[in-house]
Amino acid sequence: MRGRRRALLRSTRVRRRAYLLAAGIGWLLYGVQVVQDPRPQTVRSAAVLANVAPISAWGWAWVAGSAVAIIAAASGRDAWMWVGFACAMYPPLLWGVAYLGAWLTGSYPGAWAGAATWCGTAVRLLLVAGWREEQPVAVPSGPEVIRE
Repeated sequence: MRGRRRALLRSTRVRRRAYLLAAGIGWLLYGVQVVQDPRPQTVRSAAVLANVAPISAWGWAWVAGSAVAIIAAASGRDAWMWVGFACAMYPPLLWGVAYLGAWLTGSYPGAWAGAATWCGTAVRLLLVAGWREEQPVAVPSGPEVIRE
C-alpha cells in the first residue's frame, strides 16, 4: 500500500491536478482583490484593458477563470483539465499583454516587470498543461528473460 501511495503522489496526473488547483485558488483570491480594491499599479498597468471594460469586470474574469480551473482540477478528467488550464491561463496572459502595452507605450515604465511575471506565469501553466501521464513499462521477469 505504501508503494502504491508513493506512485500515486508521483503520478503526473496528480501533479497536474494539484498545480491547476493551486493556480485556481490563487487566481480566485487575486480576482476577488481586483474586484474589491484594485491596487493603483494594477489600474495603471491595465489601462489598455480598462478601455475595453472596467477593472472590476476584469477581476470577475479572474474569478470566473479560476472557478473553472478549480472545478476542472476537482473533476480530474482530461478534457476538463485542458479547459481548466486554458481558463487558468487566459487572465495572466491578458494581464501580461496589458502590462507589456503599458510599458511599450510609456504610460507605466515599470510595467515591464509585471509583463514578464504574468507572461511567465501563463507559460508555466502552458508547460504543465502539456505534461503527459507516464506510461508504465513492463519489465519481463521469469523464464522468458533472455540472457546473453
